[in-house]
Amino acid sequence: MKKKIVIIFIIVIAVFIMILAAVPLLFKQKLLEATKSTINKNINAKVEFADFNLSLFNGFPKVSLGLKDVTVVGKDEFQQDTLFSISLLQTKMSLKSLFSKSGRSIEEVILEQPRLHLISGKSGNVNWDLAIPDSSEVQQVADIDDDESSFQLKLEKIEIKNATVVYEDRVSDMLLDFNNVNIDVAGDMYGSATELMVKGVVDAFSVKYGGVTYIANTRLETKTLLNVDYEKMNISVKENELLINRLPLEVTGSIQIPSDSMFFDMSLQTKSSDFENFLALVPPNYEEQLKNIKTTGSATVSGTVKGLFFDEIYPAFFLNVDVANGNFHYTDLPEEIKNIKADISVNKPEGVLDLTEVTITNAHAEVRNSSVDLTLKLEHLVSDVRFDGALVGKINFNHLKDALPLDSVNLSGIVDANLFVKGRYSAIEKEQYDKIQSDGVVLLDNFIYDSPKFTQKIMVPNGRLDFSSKSVDLSTFSMKVGQSDFNLSGKVSNYLNYIFKDGTLDGTMQLTSSLVNVNELLRLQVPEERKDEGTEKVSDEAKVKSSVADTSVLAFNVPENIDFTFRSNIKQAIFDRIPISDITGTITAKEGKLELKGLDMNMLDGTLKLTGSYANTAQNQPLFDVGLDVKKFDIPQAYQRISGLQKMLPVAGQSDGKLSTKINMKGQLTPQLQLKTTTIDGTGVFNTENLHIDNSPVFNQLKGILKAEKLQSVTIDDFKANFTVENGNLLLKPFSTKVAGQETKVSGSLNARNLLDMRLDFNIQREAFGSDIQSILSAIPGNKTITLVPAGVIIKGPVGKPEVKMDLSETRKTITKATKEGLQKSLNKLGEGLKELFK
Repeated sequence: MKKKIVIIFIIVIAVFIMILAAVPLLFKQKLLEATKSTINKNINAKVEFADFNLSLFNGFPKVSLGLKDVTVVGKDEFQQDTLFSISLLQTKMSLKSLFSKSGRSIEEVILEQPRLHLISGKSGNVNWDLAIPDSSEVQQVADIDDDESSFQLKLEKIEIKNATVVYEDRVSDMLLDFNNVNIDVAGDMYGSATELMVKGVVDAFSVKYGGVTYIANTRLETKTLLNVDYEKMNISVKENELLINRLPLEVTGSIQIPSDSMFFDMSLQTKSSDFENFLALVPPNYEEQLKNIKTTGSATVSGTVKGLFFDEIYPAFFLNVDVANGNFHYTDLPEEIKNIKADISVNKPEGVLDLTEVTITNAHAEVRNSSVDLTLKLEHLVSDVRFDGALVGKINFNHLKDALPLDSVNLSGIVDANLFVKGRYSAIEKEQYDKIQSDGVVLLDNFIYDSPKFTQKIMVPNGRLDFSSKSVDLSTFSMKVGQSDFNLSGKVSNYLNYIFKDGTLDGTMQLTSSLVNVNELLRLQVPEERKDEGTEKVSDEAKVKSSVADTSVLAFNVPENIDFTFRSNIKQAIFDRIPISDITGTITAKEGKLELKGLDMNMLDGTLKLTGSYANTAQNQPLFDVGLDVKKFDIPQAYQRISGLQKMLPVAGQSDGKLSTKINMKGQLTPQLQLKTTTIDGTGVFNTENLHIDNSPVFNQLKGILKAEKLQSVTIDDFKANFTVENGNLLLKPFSTKVAGQETKVSGSLNARNLLDMRLDFNIQREAFGSDIQSILSAIPGNKTITLVPAGVIIKGPVGKPEVKMDLSETRKTITKATKEGLQKSLNKLGEGLKELFK
């Protein structure tokens, strides 16, 4: 009997388990249809989800319902915007409710990784207004609620995990971002009244307005007990703890929602008035810098929100931050920042947001004998910001760095500022700077900026900047960077438009200098260390090559939104190993391009006039278009000073004379500012004066056609040659000159791979004949009559070490022809003599 009971019990359990497993399959389709029907008929939006799961085992005896990859996309104006998305929306309901004919109630809701993007559009509409406005549709919703397949909410718990909430106001250009939000709401969310416990954490809260970040990565944490009257829709705060970063605050009051409007009566205040707690507002990313600090003084935060919220009417709110007698001291530094005080208020009466006013008064701080004072008032933040501010103070960085850790940056010197500004933002937009009151001066005295990001210190021995609404005048401004010194004077205009609207900064400057070391300036910025992506291992050799390549990147960007003109007068400059002097001309920087206009300079015992342009690309391969007018460069100096010339043109090492050239070419540079040869096109002409070449290995190979003594020191008559460059290939148009006193025609080319293909066609005089020509003549009777013969020389191969070959084909033809003519003349004379003899 007992055995039979056990068997029956096992069978019942097995059947029960089979029923639990089968129920989801039996009810899934019905519940899926009910879910879609309920959602889509109740909201004015497009709802999609990837899958629907129903389980009796997960959370038994409650039924678990889950929607995966849910998205809610708006319509009309917001049809491209996702209002809501979530990886998993899970609900739980009782097993009894599942089989009930009078409706099914949801008791728990769990949301995993939801993202809510609230948008107030430029038309004034909002994307979260999902209610169906038509009355017939409202009645239809009511009918659905009575349907036995619909859901009812009898929530006891809501859990939100790793959520993101974004509010975007496209009219006022405001963005509120709540990142990594976790919220747990517990309590009966149905009936007439209840108590709800709300626990929540926001890891990073940020506020942007007008493209400017005002709050970044602030942590919020709350634990609040609410009394909720569902019939009157009255929510009051019974107990509350609020942490902003680590600053403890307390919120009290109530919110009433009688219909589609809301009434607020809320208060906010700090639980402690210590200045140390106020420093807790510093975002967590910077908390490490606030260790080992001793503070004194008081700081309080208080505020209220009272009044109606409906449509464009916002409740009155007031927020006040009061700091008094604040001091903080890093225990490992000798100085302290003292007498810190400020009164900051944000105030708005009930009504539109444009009534908001922000006021900062009595903001003050000191380090030793230096102090800074700030006042600022902002009004009409939405429609047309009105601003009125002043900054007065002297900062001695020699003292400040003894009070504040400045990481690896080393600052010294004094900045003395006295600035005032007052006006409306609309005047900046319309560039009506005469309607803005702006005045002030900034003085710099022995200011030094030293950073590991730069290879040289930037020093400003003295400087004066006078501010007005239209411009900043630099009456004096001297700067030293390494060996280079700069003295600037001039005017910078449109700076307000540049600061507030990303407009173009205009400037006209006079630049004078006694020395500019271009080599140092091109390597002023230390290259960033390359971070290897992924887990792939990189060989030591590859790392070395990569490091060398990275450190040699010299290409630079010219800012797009500046329009600067520099009229330069530079006494001396160093580029590569070339000393340059007396540089005068105009340099402009505009729309991302650098232009040189009539830049004259002395170098290599000659002169250079430079015009052209430079603009970088995204690949750090700059484009250039340049014109060079070189007059009488000293060839030996060029060989000694210009890097690479020894390898490319070694014959210049045994040369003496002057070189002049005019070149117009365009192409592309490498990241190391070297020519990308195959990209170059252009035309040019060059000529020489008093050119001598001593003991040239190339000319030494011509001793077969010229006497050896004539090749020891070769004089080349002055000549002028034209050339073109196509895709990096230099094509030389034939020209004539004299080489070692012999008439010579020169032609040839130099390709983009530095391979030479040249031909020299000589007409050699008798007294200059070399051994090869003498050997040909020696076998010919009567060769004394031959006084001029042609000879060709072919030069091919790498520029540094070409191969030289003789071409004596024309030589043999000339000698053969001369011999035949001489023999014919002899025969003719012999015939005439015989005729005379036999008369």
